[in-house]
Amino acid sequence: MFRGALALTQEEFAARCSIPLGTLRDWEQGRSEPDQPARPYLRVIARDPDGASRALRDEPDPD
Repeated sequence: MFRGALALTQEEFAARCSIPLGTLRDWEQGRSEPDQPARPYLRVIARDPDGASRALRDEPDPD
């Protein structure tokens, strides 16, 4: 996954992206794969992690 590129721990990434920590661990350790609804969400996070985080907190985009 791309979590390492963001320099976040599993705990930080899970909290920031509202993903259960156990789910993230399972994905990273190959015990399961993201389900269909999670895949586009993860692509959005990969492309714009700050924007995804703002959207989850319902904050306006900086203009």
